[in-house]
Amino acid sequence: MLGYKMHMSLAKKTDDKGIVKSLLSYSSLGLEMGLSVAIGIGIGYFLDSFFKSSPYLTIIFMFFGIAAAFKTIYVLIRKVSKEDERDHNK
Repeated sequence: MLGYKMHMSLAKKTDDKGIVKSLLSYSSLGLEMGLSVAIGIGIGYFLDSFFKSSPYLTIIFMFFGIAAAFKTIYVLIRKVSKEDERDHNK
């Protein structure tokens, strides 16, 4: 009986670590998305001021930043689905 309780306690700690890890991944997702778009806009703004082509390069690089943000979402979804599949197969 004691072994069962100890096993359940260890399993709960492992689940808690998994939950915390997932929450950190999701919280960093928002930061990564915002930074991707902001960096794209910053690069576009710099290039527009250098080439005097305002606002065209800012808009183009903003779309590159948005594409990078969607790529980040795609990578996270693939990672989570692989982890779910691995956990399901155990």
